[in-house]
Amino acid sequence: MSSNEQTQIEFQPAVEGKPCNSDIHDGWHKPKPEKLPKSGYWPFLLALSITFMLWGLAVGFNQVFSTIIIISGLGLILFIVALAAWIGDLRDERKHENE
Repeated sequence: MSSNEQTQIEFQPAVEGKPCNSDIHDGWHKPKPEKLPKSGYWPFLLALSITFMLWGLAVGFNQVFSTIIIISGLGLILFIVALAAWIGDLRDERKHENE
């Protein structure tokens, strides 16, 4: 097969009159969520807090005991705040679905 014939086979136009992905088959439904949630900083802060907690444990074994408490405690506080705020944002976005 020549290269000209190969390009003709690869780049065939779509079938006229049939729109792609617009028909929903019987028994299927439109997937949720129809709208993506807004982006935020809470997932990043949650990951950062976990990093602080683990870093406090790792560094603390070579240092004074207070290092473990300070860094891990900061991570734990940040974890609680970030988790509560992220859950609050998700709850507020989906408030209309619960009614």
